[in-house]
Amino acid sequence: MKTTYNNNAILQEMNNLIRFSCSQSSPKLQKFQEALIKKHFGALEVSNDVNNNEIHLKLMVKKGQYTNVVVQYSSYEDFLKSCLEDDLGNLSFYQNMLTFYNTSAA
Repeated sequence: MKTTYNNNAILQEMNNLIRFSCSQSSPKLQKFQEALIKKHFGALEVSNDVNNNEIHLKLMVKKGQYTNVVVQYSSYEDFLKSCLEDDLGNLSFYQNMLTFYNTSAA
């Protein structure tokens, strides 16, 4: 898939969306955050324990075997931004997310 924006613009808009999603509380924005984390870690399930600043992930180790991993963070926004990657596959995914969240926010 060919991107219509340059890489820096996509990453900047993703940073803006992450910042916005951390300042608002809605199920739709929570789904955005979970999708970003799932994509980055290849996780099957993601949950955010805001009281303990932990992300709980369910990861497949090999076919039919799963493990649970806990990732701690000090800033949820910084954690989400650290999940951004600058490669073609991820940039296409981010562009789709930006299109979805920009058009459905109206």
